[in-house]
Amino acid sequence: MLAIILIVSVMAAPALMERVRSGHVREAALEVSEVLAAARTYAIDTGVDYHFRFEVGGNNVVAIPAEPGETLGNSNGSDTDSADLFYRTRKLSDSIVLQYSHDSESGTETLKGPAFGNLPNGGELASKNWSEPILFRFDGSSETMTFRVMDKEQRSCDVSVRGLTGAISTSGVFVMEEK
Repeated sequence: MLAIILIVSVMAAPALMERVRSGHVREAALEVSEVLAAARTYAIDTGVDYHFRFEVGGNNVVAIPAEPGETLGNSNGSDTDSADLFYRTRKLSDSIVLQYSHDSESGTETLKGPAFGNLPNGGELASKNWSEPILFRFDGSSETMTFRVMDKEQRSCDVSVRGLTGAISTSGVFVMEEK
């Protein structure tokens, strides 16, 4: 009986480990989605357009106002004395890398320290190569973009933003084919 349990365990272990590793990629994609959703919410709540950016080839994401020091209530007439600018950053696991998806190659840019407002790691973030922004407008709409969350073994999950509604979705985890 013990031999049967051992054989079944040995046969099931690789599949179980693959599910665990895929779960790490999926969890990272969901963390990214949370920051995307925060950028959209900040834009709607403050009336200020917000950028979401990811570190290309790295594991950082940020939600920052589109214009540092922008006056509040610029787009929807909100009370400028009652709104605050919000900044959010998230560093994912060191085993995770963010990339443009194969069908949406774009460039990178560095941002100056003031773009990161009062974030405690703003100086460090200023040294990173950032994606082009995904702009969230005060009305909840956005720019359409898809990018990839992946681990070092090429397990990947695509994160997509739909322009008209600002809806955020994630794909299932898949393994990238080597080129």
